[in-house]
Amino acid sequence: MQSLYRIINHRGVVPVFVQAVWKNIPPRVQFFLWLLSNNRVLIRDNLAKRREVTDPTCLLCDEKESISHLFFHCCVAKNVWESVSFWLTRTVGTDFESVASLWIANKKFMVCNIVSSAVIWVLWKLRNELCFQGVPWSGMKKVFAIVGRMLRSWLPMFKPKVQEKMEQVNQLVKVEASSAPWIKWSLDTSGSVQSTVQLLEGSGNVSVLQCNRA
Repeated sequence: MQSLYRIINHRGVVPVFVQAVWKNIPPRVQFFLWLLSNNRVLIRDNLAKRREVTDPTCLLCDEKESISHLFFHCCVAKNVWESVSFWLTRTVGTDFESVASLWIANKKFMVCNIVSSAVIWVLWKLRNELCFQGVPWSGMKKVFAIVGRMLRSWLPMFKPKVQEKMEQVNQLVKVEASSAPWIKWSLDTSGSVQSTVQLLEGSGNVSVLQCNRA
C-alpha cells in the first residue's frame, strides 16, 4: 500500500486514489473502499490494536485475518480473483495494489474497477455474515451468485456502453456460479482441519486450492 502511495506522489497526484472509481459505485461501497485504502477496516488484526482479540484467525482458514489475507490471499478470495482475472483477461487481485493501481486510470479500466469493487464488497459482507450472523458456509456458488446480483443491481448507474460490457461480464459470472468449486473441511493426520477447494469433474474431484484451519 505504501509503495502505491509513493507511485502516486511521484506523479504529483494527491494521495487519495479512489476518487475516480467512486463515481461508478454506490456510496456505501465508496466509503468502504476509502476505509480499505487507509487500512481502517475493522479486520481482526486492526481490532487487536485497540483491544484483546481472542481469536485472530480468518473465519475461512487458519491464517491471521488481515486486509491482505481476507481480500486477496485466503483460499476463497484467491478462487474468486482467479475467476475475475479470467473474465477480464487481466491478472487482478493478487494483492491490494493490483486492484487499486487501476483506479488511477478509471476510464480505461472502468469495467475492471467496477467488478473488483463488487468482489471486495461481497467478500466483506460474506465475512460479516459468518462472523456476526452465524450464517453457515454454503460454497463458492453463493459467492459468485451474490457478485452477479450485485453487478446487475448496479447496471442503472452506468452509461449504455458500460452497461453492455457489464452484461457480458455478468454472463460469465452466471456460468461461474453454475459450476463453481466448493470448499470442504476434513481432518488431517495431525488433527488440523484442511479446507480444500475442489472442482467436480465427472466422477472425480480435482483439488485447485487449499488452506488450513485449526
